[in-house]
Amino acid sequence: MDEKQIDLIIADDSNIVIDCFRNWIKDVPEIRLIAVVHKHEELMSLIGLEAEVIVLSSYQWILKQGKTSINRIISKNDKMSIALSLGSNNYESINRLLEMGIRGFFGDLTTAEELVKGLYDIKKYNYFMAPEILSEYIRISKGENGNYYPEKSELTNREREILELVLAGKSSKEIARRLNISKRTVDGHRANINNKFSVNNTAQLYKKALTYLSFL
Repeated sequence: MDEKQIDLIIADDSNIVIDCFRNWIKDVPEIRLIAVVHKHEELMSLIGLEAEVIVLSSYQWILKQGKTSINRIISKNDKMSIALSLGSNNYESINRLLEMGIRGFFGDLTTAEELVKGLYDIKKYNYFMAPEILSEYIRISKGENGNYYPEKSELTNREREILELVLAGKSSKEIARRLNISKRTVDGHRANINNKFSVNNTAQLYKKALTYLSFL
């Protein structure tokens, strides 16, 4: 299997949304569209046909199918990942969506380039959150008073800042440029972050940070 290829299924019952998704991916050669489905039953029938596939859908479609149906789909194939396109009015629901097993979140500002980057992250790490969604989600998760749970306060302000950028898919070089610090300094902070989360690499950090994200 071509590691650069991303197999995608579009799942939605709105022709307008489906057309938007098609336009989103039409000029992206790395993405192979496997199928377009309208109901969860159709998606269930495709399980097993493709070993590793990402399902791109809308928040509204997921709500219509229901938590039980989505959980059943995910449990039947642990290599199938579901990603959503969210509007800003849906950000408050991200915790519930994470609990359902949704692992990809794209926003209104997502570009074709970012879409590809996000789909690769989902394929590799089983997680992606577009930068504008991550930033708002962290703000919402902190609450109005911005307090942290005491046991989650070991990270410094700079480390929290770098963690957010890492989870947004930024490289050490990109983070260094954005924060106007050296790459070596960024790498040092990342090593400290990994140590505090007791992980050895970015893949493990992605997975473990999901548990802590609400408090960081």
